[in-house]
Amino acid sequence: MIADSKVFSSRRVNSFAFLSPREFAVIGDEMSHAQHQKLNDLLKESGYQSQDDHISKAPKLVKRRICALKSLQLKSIDIEAAFYKRVHDLEREFEKQFDALFLERKKIVNGEREPSDEEAKQPLIHGLAEEDQKALYDSSGSDEGEVGIPEFWLHCLKSNEATCDLIQEHDEPILKHLTDITAHCTTEPVGFTLEFHFSSNPYFKNTVLKKQYVLNTLPDPEDPFGYEGPECTKIMGDTIQWEDGKDVTKKVVKKKQKKGANAGKFLTKTVKADSFFNFFDNLEKEEENKDNAEGDGEDEEEAYELRAADYEIATTIRDSLIPRAVLFYTGEAAIEDDMFPMGEDDGDDASDSEDGEEEEEE
Repeated sequence: MIADSKVFSSRRVNSFAFLSPREFAVIGDEMSHAQHQKLNDLLKESGYQSQDDHISKAPKLVKRRICALKSLQLKSIDIEAAFYKRVHDLEREFEKQFDALFLERKKIVNGEREPSDEEAKQPLIHGLAEEDQKALYDSSGSDEGEVGIPEFWLHCLKSNEATCDLIQEHDEPILKHLTDITAHCTTEPVGFTLEFHFSSNPYFKNTVLKKQYVLNTLPDPEDPFGYEGPECTKIMGDTIQWEDGKDVTKKVVKKKQKKGANAGKFLTKTVKADSFFNFFDNLEKEEENKDNAEGDGEDEEEAYELRAADYEIATTIRDSLIPRAVLFYTGEAAIEDDMFPMGEDDGDDASDSEDGEEEEEE
C-alpha cells in the first residue's frame, strides 16, 4: 500500500487484484477525526515538541538532510495523487464494458428478454452436490405468470451486510419496485453517483433516486503531508417526492407531558423514523463548516461519523453489491464478519423521552 487507509478516504482500485475492498474500510482503529483536529490545534497553539532527543540534539547538517527528505516526501505525494487520478481514468474507461453487461442483467431481471441456453448453463448454486442441485429444482414453483426475477434487488440488499440493517419492514413493499442499481464515475466534479431505479409505484413520484459523492483527489496545500488518497468532501442525495401519507422516513408520536402547565396532556409531533430511504439524506462536508469546528465538538464528530458510515455503505454498494449482485441474491457472496463493523446501540431512542415526557407511537 502507498499509505494507510483514512477515514472518509476513497482508496479504491476495484479492477486490480493487489487492492481488496477491505483496504478501503473507513471505520477502523485509526485516530478519529476529532482527535486529529485536537492534535492539529495543539500543534498550532503550543508549537511542536518532540518526545525524543534525536531531533533536537541532531547536528545541523542532519537536520538539513531531514528537510531534504521532506521535499522528497512531497514529490512522492504528488506521484501518489497522479496515481489515483490515473485509477479514476481507468475506472471510467472500463465502466463502459461493465455497463454493457449490467444492461443485459437488467433486461433478464426485469423480464425484458429470456436468457439463451448458453447463458443459462451455469449451476444454480456453485459447489452443491448433484443431488442437492436436483433438490433445488424439484422444489420449484410454477413458471406460469412469472416475469424476470421478482424482488431481485430487495433480496440482494437484504443479503449484503452493509445494507441489510438499513431495511425496515415498512421499506420492503417499496423496495420490491426497485428495478436496478447502477454506479457511474464522474469527472466534474470527481467522484461517483449511485442510481436506484424504480418502477411506477404508489409511494413516491421519482423513477430514479440518486446519491452523489464528491471526492478531492489532491493534497491539501495547508497540510500536504496529511494526504492519504482521495477524500470524500460532499454527499448529496435526491429529495424523495413522497405521495401523501406514504413517507416511511417519518412517524407521528404522542408525548404525555409530565411537567408544567400541560402536565397530563398528550402532544403529537412528527419525528424521524428508521428507514432505508434515510440513505438519501444530504450529508455535506462543506468548507465553511471548518470555521465552526470549535462550536460543538461532539456534534461535529457525530456528523463526521455519520458521513463516514454513509460513504462506506456507498462504496460497498458500488464495489461489491452491484458487480456481484447475483451472488448476493443466491447468498453465495462471501461476507466476512468484520467487513462492516457496526457500533453498538447507543440508546439514542431513549433521548426523546427525557425532560419529563412519555412517548408513544401512533
